[in-house]
Amino acid sequence: MTQIRLVVRAARPEDAAEVRRLSIAFTPAAQEVPPEVFDSRFARFLADASWCLPVALARTRLLGYGLAQDFGPGLRADFTTGRVHDVFVDPDSRLAGTGRALMNFIFDWSRARPQPMILDWQASPSESARR
Repeated sequence: MTQIRLVVRAARPEDAAEVRRLSIAFTPAAQEVPPEVFDSRFARFLADASWCLPVALARTRLLGYGLAQDFGPGLRADFTTGRVHDVFVDPDSRLAGTGRALMNFIFDWSRARPQPMILDWQASPSESARR
């Protein structure tokens, strides 16, 4: 069996179409978001350091993506609150450590933020437990 080298990196503008494809595979209703709206949001997230949008690829194919947000500190705390919005791996590419690699990228991003972060994530029990 040939081991394919997995790369996880910050998303780039040219990844938009593939991330959209994956987001529709994750939630089919996402196809109702017009491509130009998706592209605008995608570009805004890439330009804003309070968002983390990693992608996982092998060779030139995107296998998964993540999306996390730093909401900033509240009035009474010295820490910031973050949230993982999405972690999705193409079903045909699961069980190879891709989801873990995406989460590790998000963890590293959260540790590098200017303030300590509490990172929340509510996973879908049916999706995360299926495999």
